[in-house]
Amino acid sequence: MAIYVARAGQTYAEVAKQFNLSPSTIGAVCRRLKAERTYQIYLEGEAGERQPVAVVVTHKGFTAACVAAFREYGEYFRNLGCPGWRLTDGTSYNTLETVRKIAARTADRAVETKGALL
Repeated sequence: MAIYVARAGQTYAEVAKQFNLSPSTIGAVCRRLKAERTYQIYLEGEAGERQPVAVVVTHKGFTAACVAAFREYGEYFRNLGCPGWRLTDGTSYNTLETVRKIAARTADRAVETKGALL
């Protein structure tokens, strides 16, 4: 965030010198921070009732916000077996089964990556 604040009124090169980073790194940080959105995630039942779950801030989009909420409250969701339930922000939605699959797939990739680094 300090990089983003320092960027105001300065070029990437000037900020890069200040933080001892490359200008492309400064640009990537600024683009990521500019793309951040806040999602209020709800658990929605078949009858349309909504239960607030989490507030997630991410630059990766709605599905990533759902996966983050699922991981944070995974124990709760794991025991919820209703097939018609989904995660929503009021405009978009993902079924719990879809989020479970994405979370499992990305968790497997993270384990593979850690194993490769060892």
